[in-house]
Amino acid sequence: MNYLKNIKKYGVSFLIFISIILVFTFFLSIFYYFGVLSYKTISIIKMIILLLSFFGGGFFMSVSATKKGWLEGFKFAIMVSIFLLLFQLLGIDKSFHIKDMIFYIILFITSIFGGMVGIHFTLHEK
Repeated sequence: MNYLKNIKKYGVSFLIFISIILVFTFFLSIFYYFGVLSYKTISIIKMIILLLSFFGGGFFMSVSATKKGWLEGFKFAIMVSIFLLLFQLLGIDKSFHIKDMIFYIILFITSIFGGMVGIHFTLHEK
């Protein structure tokens, strides 16, 4: 029974992650299509969207936890990073560079921070 609860928690967090990316990217592409934003601005906003989605996923992952929010954020970051890494290596013909490693470390830190903020809100809510 506990496994089903964990799978549901991971699934909801992953859906929140994907939803944030899809909604913000949709609006971003509309702004770019009509020429409101430049390409340089788009590349910065894409990074911010990914950071927000990692933060949101780590946050919602740790809301149901009672302690160690950083660990919940870390678990979420590992789950999603494996997905993104496989997508990058198998889906896109691109090799892995040190720049990518720094990028994933930033995403891990953001997700861990989201988990810590989520556990903070959970503890003060009770």
